[in-house]
Amino acid sequence: MKARLKMTVVLLLVLNPGLNVAQMAPGPRMMEDQAGNAPMSSPTPFYRERTFLVLLGFAAGGVGLAVYRIARAQGLRKQRPANCVNEAVLVVDLVGSTQLATHYGEDLAVRAANVLNERTMSLAKGRGLTFAKNTGDGWFMTFSSVTGACQTAVALLRDLRDQPPDLSPLPALEVRAGISYGEIRWDRLGERHGAAVNKAFRLEGISGDSFAQVEGESKAGEIAEQNRIYVDEEAAQELQKSGTAEVALRFVGFARLKGFSGLHRVYDVFWENV
Repeated sequence: MKARLKMTVVLLLVLNPGLNVAQMAPGPRMMEDQAGNAPMSSPTPFYRERTFLVLLGFAAGGVGLAVYRIARAQGLRKQRPANCVNEAVLVVDLVGSTQLATHYGEDLAVRAANVLNERTMSLAKGRGLTFAKNTGDGWFMTFSSVTGACQTAVALLRDLRDQPPDLSPLPALEVRAGISYGEIRWDRLGERHGAAVNKAFRLEGISGDSFAQVEGESKAGEIAEQNRIYVDEEAAQELQKSGTAEVALRFVGFARLKGFSGLHRVYDVFWENV
């Protein structure tokens, strides 16, 4: 009889894997008594009922799903920009770096870029520098104030003029700089993003063809192709608010900037007369 009972249990488990084995085990409630009376039965504890176990499984799954969604939401929240702040953006670029490499060799071009990078970083320290990223032959930097960004650019151009690096037979290094001001987003890695960043890059590389004649406004002034510092209108307004007399500006004209609609006022920073 024991062998037959074991075979029955095995068949039931194969046909219904979810069956509770404990409920099929021989015991007082499943076996006849010695007197041959009807099988004895006792109430099954609720925690061993199959319906309860199924509901418990659903509950555990629901809790697990809720925990996963909360953890995922927290992870996505960490990936979003951590902060937004108004900062000045300075972009510095070595003029004609590709031509330098073509005519004088890659080694000299790399040396020229290294000199520019080292001097720019040295001059930026102590002027409110908040972020710096090397672009290969220049820098993308942010400052706590427009004054700090302008002072850094002016100091760099004067330093290259007064103390030109010995990179013979290379010609004197020429630089362009663009400065903007606006809302900057920085993420959890510290990287800076925003329209003000893109605008500074556009100002750095702007050409004379980008300027337009506006009715009622004076014609655009002389457009320098190198050794210049161009500033957008927002940065110029911040300089005016700060009341600093250390940075002098000249209105250049209205220009189209790639990726931005309309015309934009562009200013030039005086740096040569001091």
